[in-house]
Amino acid sequence: MEVLRLQRQKEMLRIAWRDLDDIAPLEQILAELSDFAEAMVSVTLDHLHDKAVQVMGTPMSESGEPQFMLVLGMGKLGGRELNFSSDIDLIFFYPEEGETRGGRRLSNHEFFLRLGRNLVKYLNETTKDGFVFRVDTRLRPYGDSGPLVMGFAAAEQYYQSQGRDWERYAMIKARALVGRQVDIDYLESMLRPFIYRRYLDFSAFESIREMKSMIEAQVQRKGIQDNVKLGRGGIREIEFIGQTFQLLRGGHDAGLQIRGIVDVLNLLAEMKLLEHEEVERLQQAYHFLRQLENRIQMDRDMQAHDLPVDDVGRQRLALAMGEQGWPALLPVIELHRNNVHAVFQNIISREEDEDAAVEDNTLALKSYWANVADSEALLQWFAEHNFSDADEALKKLDMFRSDGRIRGLSEQAAQRLLKLLSKLIQAISDYPESNVLLERVLQILNAVAGRQVYINLLLEYPEASRQMLSLCSVSAWFVQQLMAHPILLDELLDAGELYQAKDYPALAQELEYLLSSVPEGDLEQYMDRLRQFKNVQVMKTAVLDVSQILEVTDVGETLSHIAEVVLVKTLQLAWDEVYQKHGRPSSIINDEKVFPGIGIVAYGKLGGLELGYGSDLDIVFLHNSSGEKQYTEGNTAGDKVIDNSVFFSRVAQKVLHILGTRMYAGLLYETDIRLRPEGKSGLMVSSLKAFEQYQLEKAWTWEHQALIRARIVAGNDPIRQEFDRIRHSVLTSKREPQALCRDVAEMRYKMRDHLGSKDSTRFNIKQDAGGIVDIEFLVQAGILLKAETQNDLLSSTSTLVLLGQLVKSSWFTAEESETLGQAYRDFREQVNRQALLIDLSLDEKTMSAYKAGVTDVWQRLMPEKDKSKK
Repeated sequence: MEVLRLQRQKEMLRIAWRDLDDIAPLEQILAELSDFAEAMVSVTLDHLHDKAVQVMGTPMSESGEPQFMLVLGMGKLGGRELNFSSDIDLIFFYPEEGETRGGRRLSNHEFFLRLGRNLVKYLNETTKDGFVFRVDTRLRPYGDSGPLVMGFAAAEQYYQSQGRDWERYAMIKARALVGRQVDIDYLESMLRPFIYRRYLDFSAFESIREMKSMIEAQVQRKGIQDNVKLGRGGIREIEFIGQTFQLLRGGHDAGLQIRGIVDVLNLLAEMKLLEHEEVERLQQAYHFLRQLENRIQMDRDMQAHDLPVDDVGRQRLALAMGEQGWPALLPVIELHRNNVHAVFQNIISREEDEDAAVEDNTLALKSYWANVADSEALLQWFAEHNFSDADEALKKLDMFRSDGRIRGLSEQAAQRLLKLLSKLIQAISDYPESNVLLERVLQILNAVAGRQVYINLLLEYPEASRQMLSLCSVSAWFVQQLMAHPILLDELLDAGELYQAKDYPALAQELEYLLSSVPEGDLEQYMDRLRQFKNVQVMKTAVLDVSQILEVTDVGETLSHIAEVVLVKTLQLAWDEVYQKHGRPSSIINDEKVFPGIGIVAYGKLGGLELGYGSDLDIVFLHNSSGEKQYTEGNTAGDKVIDNSVFFSRVAQKVLHILGTRMYAGLLYETDIRLRPEGKSGLMVSSLKAFEQYQLEKAWTWEHQALIRARIVAGNDPIRQEFDRIRHSVLTSKREPQALCRDVAEMRYKMRDHLGSKDSTRFNIKQDAGGIVDIEFLVQAGILLKAETQNDLLSSTSTLVLLGQLVKSSWFTAEESETLGQAYRDFREQVNRQALLIDLSLDEKTMSAYKAGVTDVWQRLMPEKDKSKK
């Protein structure tokens, strides 16, 4: 004990000197203090363990494995941010129950209890040489009343059934200081789901507020307002800000599962959860206040956080902080504290002032909620605040209130729902169609009422509520999406991010980030995250669409890029799954080993970068395996070797499984693979050689039409290059004009008969004469006829781009191209509006003009229907 204390005096003098003389930066000072404390705990425990074993024997598990204590460092020690004269908060665990062998027989619990008490004594007890570290063990399960040490099984039961919010908060910084790595890994995996909820946890705000209120009450009671740790704008508020977001999002974004507050703040800025300017002010304040705190504590080695009140103490502190005197230092302290408190108030403590109208609404709603017969005041409020039918509004509210899910809420949950509903009804009254919007919002609240995380989200973030109302007032599609996938509400928090268009690289980067926290090999969680990504990005695209930020062509391109990014990742996941079992496919060509791959060809809307909101994916799988010995290598001696064709077939099946399995977050995409060679009867995955042969020798004209909009969207460069060569070769073949136009027209007439509207008074924008497919077939016929001499026609797969290029080849006149192009854009926009459940905007006159214009071009270029053929 004497050696430990003398060593402590030496090291603390060294660290204080380095700090005061600016030899080392603050971050290094805090890390050295933490490292020194960790070393003292580790060395002391090793010494005491060895002494205890000599007397009591070695603690063993039931299976005969030696057991060792695991020490968790909490708070600033856990985060490697220890103060100069701080307590060290420790919690003691041991892995398994059992008893000692080789000495006096004791239970493992008794052995480790004595060991823990001795460790505290050696570090904490004050002797003539002082102390090593003040040790606080009150953060353990059950606090002071709980056992000093606890086995893993008992700890797991406690945290699962009785762990409190403040313990979750405390565990964020927890770090194992001493213990076997296998035990550390187990304990961390056991604690992680307790600390970090899998989904967003907006109750974190309320928990932090409660803890902050308790601290503020303590500050007021003890008169320590000038406490740089606990007072207004102090260090604890900075930690609360960072750790609130960690509790809120740490289970969803594993990157936030870190301990250091500076690193957390940097990450929050990167994630755009805090403004860069806010983070900069918080970090400057943190650096200043921690340095101030350290220098307060260097005076007499006291665990103090209060600013001095005596003149000498103030002058000493000012000198230590490099200021001329107290009058110069105090304004700097206040500046940093004000900056911190402003951010804290904005993030944690925001409470909106309610005007008289909101108060009236709240009182009327509360009276009605308590007694449905007391509805007169609420009816009057509806009538006076823009609700066209007050009785109807009350009827919808009554249906909502009487629903089983609402009646089953706890008292606390019901009160929070009522508080939110009051705010929403007030905001709804500002919209033109208040009654319609009220019904839509009540549908969403009914869907999420039992999941308090979303009620808390809408209460804590008025911006999210505003965005929800704005979108739902435009389209019932958003209502359906938010009801089916409430996690999308989280995307409404940041309007700047919500209204920002993303290109392919940005989408790919976002998906990689979302998947980065998924444990390797957890395919189910990968599939869940893929669906989450798709749902979020499609909704964001719809937001940009209805806000008229994106043109219809941009909408199709963005939706296509979302699908492409998903397909690339899905193919990689599928490949990895099959590869793990069988190794990579290989073959021998010209006595050299090669490693073939698989690619995905997109046809139709996806191939043409014209995907719609409800479009399925037309895809075909191709591989480039050829030569001799076409089979997999195997990763280990026990792996089953299979033919390459079987390998690629299993990869394709796994892709379809990942895309098409219905999960809680829905399907990823509906897929259609009937465009593969030989259709339904053909192989699921064709070789490029077989694909080329089929296209040149067996394919129908309509299959060559489909090839015009085909492109590789996932796969390696050799497959991409070979597919492009085959596509070019097939589409530049010489064709007899009359025969081609007859084939194209016949197929189109069959489609009209089977898929067109049977009601002459209704116009099917896609399939009826004069609609979308007519335009596409006209373009495709032109490409097949003109590509032989005009190879640049194959540089794009987009119908609109090809429309313009076909003017140069004299297939269309410039006027026809303009007419068809405008009709195609507006028709596609109408299809998108229908998918988003928005009323059609094209008037009958414009629609008729488009139909007539398309029909005129069709009649000029295509033969009439042969009425003798059915």
